[in-house]
Amino acid sequence: MLSNLKAEMARSSVSVGDVAMAVGKSHRTISDRIRGKVTFPIDEAIAVRNMFFPGMDLEYLFDWTADKKDSA
Repeated sequence: MLSNLKAEMARSSVSVGDVAMAVGKSHRTISDRIRGKVTFPIDEAIAVRNMFFPGMDLEYLFDWTADKKDSA
């Protein structure tokens, strides 16, 4: 799961639907990507960061290792 992205979305009141519309994908596709079922393509990750979290580090938002550290 992309916990950092999910947390920042909650802090900024950005919904999965908002992200889906921004990158032209379905709600389900974005939900699956946030949950870790499918990876986020880099071009879409950059678009999400630029549109909703312009001051944030891409590596922070899309960090898979944060979840692995928490579960270890």
